[in-house]
Formats: sequence, structure tokens, C-alpha cells
Amino acid sequence: MLRLEMLPAAHGDCLWIEYGSGTAVHRILIDGGPAHTYPALRERILHLPANERRFDLLVITHVDADHIEGVIRLLLDAEALHCRFDRIWFNGRDQLNAVPDPAGEPLGALQGEILGVLIADYEARTGSAVWNLGFDQALAAIDRRQPTLPTVDLPGDCRLTLLSPDHERLLYLKDRWKKELDRAGIASGDIAALRARLAASRSLRPLGDALGAEDEDDEVEAMSGRHELPEDDDSDLGAELEDTLGRGSGEPGADAPFGGDTSAANGSSIALLLEYPATAPEVRLLLAGDAWPGVLETSLATLLGDPAKRFTLDAFKLPHHGSVANLSPSLLDRLRCSHYLVSTSGALFRHPHKRALDLILEHHAAPGRPTLHFNYLTRCTAPWSDTADQARRGYRALHPKGHAVSF
Repeated sequence: MLRLEMLPAAHGDCLWIEYGSGTAVHRILIDGGPAHTYPALRERILHLPANERRFDLLVITHVDADHIEGVIRLLLDAEALHCRFDRIWFNGRDQLNAVPDPAGEPLGALQGEILGVLIADYEARTGSAVWNLGFDQALAAIDRRQPTLPTVDLPGDCRLTLLSPDHERLLYLKDRWKKELDRAGIASGDIAALRARLAASRSLRPLGDALGAEDEDDEVEAMSGRHELPEDDDSDLGAELEDTLGRGSGEPGADAPFGGDTSAANGSSIALLLEYPATAPEVRLLLAGDAWPGVLETSLATLLGDPAKRFTLDAFKLPHHGSVANLSPSLLDRLRCSHYLVSTSGALFRHPHKRALDLILEHHAAPGRPTLHFNYLTRCTAPWSDTADQARRGYRALHPKGHAVSF
């Protein structure tokens, strides 16, 4: 059994994965969405008995707010919620400084450094070394000089292969992080200043294991101006963004070139191939975070060896919520996949892009009809609910909020 839930995370990602058999259930959590959708993740955790709130792995793919903020709140709440994490994968300041760099200058970015403090706090409180456990030098990155990709076997016969980032992408991010800290007026490694900034943030406060009416009112007030859904008047498009690190010329629009993402944060994204059971895989998932398509394609070429081969997948969680900038014809031509997962409501950026999903349908190579899975039904995802279009172009689409897929 393997089950993947795309929890409602507005324009972000929050993936809950369970695998195993009988009572031996293992869990992986990938990203936590933005701060204002954290209550959905918290509720999902509270549905578990307190003694079962254990995750074999927590992955924070990269530093953008729509992936990292919910994890910051979760780690602040972890003790109250009785949450335990056997491994936490995240490339923060120490990891980026460990990448061989001719410039050799240390760095740090505000949210990434705050998360690093909280992971260190978790390790100190639990007495467990969890940060990037399983990777050489505690660095979740690919050294392209090596002939193989890093792999980690999790309890319960699950194997994860790292497809992104590589050292080059982390160095690209490193060049940009110091500028963000300078703008924030905080020196890299200044833990006292980071804790003060976190304490002053209303949007990143913990919620604990029970909420009173006053807590709920405070939450609503703190999250005013944040948008879970695309607004009819497009007022969400002008929302203040905190995840602007390394966006260069801005968020690529629907008419941008395929595969043209230049965001340093996205390029540093952890992307994984999940195989279950590891000993004789029956399920293969490509969990792409917001990774660059060229990085994924290079890793797939390493796995395949033969340039004429396609890698067979059961599901592909689309990078960057179905942006044209994170898909390319050449990447899709390396895949044979049946299910495509789209995590977004369409808020802020109007993902997924129609051209991106059209490209997927055009390049679909697996037997049978492709299935598009959405975790919201909004005006940005509704066009693919048209049954006449599905019949004409030979695909299926599913839209339940917080959508779950079982394999």
C-alpha cells in the first residue's frame, strides 16, 4: 500500500505519504505549504493518535515561503503535537557552505536560517541527529563527478533517489542568499536576531494542540491579506510575497518559454524518485518540488544510461505547480507516466499553466489515458473538469480538495 495526499496548501506544496501494510504504516511529509494553510496540516496530524505522530522523513525541498512556512510552524508546534521526525532533509546555511566553492564565502537566508535554528533545536530537545541523515557529509546534493546518484533506504522497504539539486545549483543559490540577509539587516548565524525575528512574526506563530476562540480570532487576523484561492477580482495577484529569493526577472508567466526557470531557490529544490517496495518496486513516484527540468533530465539520463529509453513512473508530481518554466518537451520525452499531480489552487500565480498541461497531454507515452490529479477545484483548475474536452483529448481529471491517490 502506498497513499499520497496533496493537502490543501494554496499556491504551495504539502505532500503526505503513507506506505506499508497492516499496522506497520510509515509516513513521509514533503513541505508544509505557506503559513496560512498550516491549520490544514495541523488538523491532519491531530487526526492521528498521539503515539502514531511519527514521520520517517520530513523534507523541506527549498526556501520559498509556499513550501517552508508551514514547516516552521510545525517545528514550533512539534512538542505540543507529540510529532517526531526520524530524518529531516533540508539544505540550509551549513550545507551550502559545505559545497566546494572557489569563492568560499559563508552565507545564509532569513527563512532558511530560521528553519536551521529550529531543526537544531529539535535535535537538541530529542537527542537525535536527524538533519540530512543518510547523506554523505549531511549534504542533500548530487556531485556530478560521481557515476551514480545518492540513494537512501527508509524503514519499511522504501528507497529514495536524489534527482535534484546538484552542487552547481546550490552554489547558484549561495550567491544570492547573502543579499537577502543584508536586506533583512541580519548577520548570517546571528541566532539571537533570528529568534527575535521569528518571535515578532505573527504569521509564523505556533498553534499548539488545542485552539480556543481567541486563538482562532488571532489566526484569522494574522493571516488577513493572505489568499488560499484565486480571487474573482484578481486582488490576490498583488499580494505581498515573502518568497522572492532569486526570482531574477520575476515569476514566469503563462507565455514564458518551456523550461526557462531561473529562480535560484527553485533550482536548489530537493527532488526525489520514490520506489516502493525497494526490493521489487511496484510503485515509482517522481516528487519534483520546484526543481529545474534540466537538472531532472540530467539525473534521469544517469539512471537510464541509454538516451533512447524512457523512465517508467506511476506518478509525477509536477514541478512548480505546473509552470511552463519547469517543464520541457525533452524532460517529458524521458518519461512514461500514467498520473500527473498538480498541487495548487491557482492563487497568486495562476498555476497550472494551460500550455504546460497541454504539453503533458501531447507527450504522454504510457498505455491508457493520462490522469490529471488536482487538489483544488477553482477557476484555475476547472477547465480540465470539462468532460467533453476529456473525451475529445483522451484524458481524465480529478479535483477533490486535499486529493489523495492510492497505488
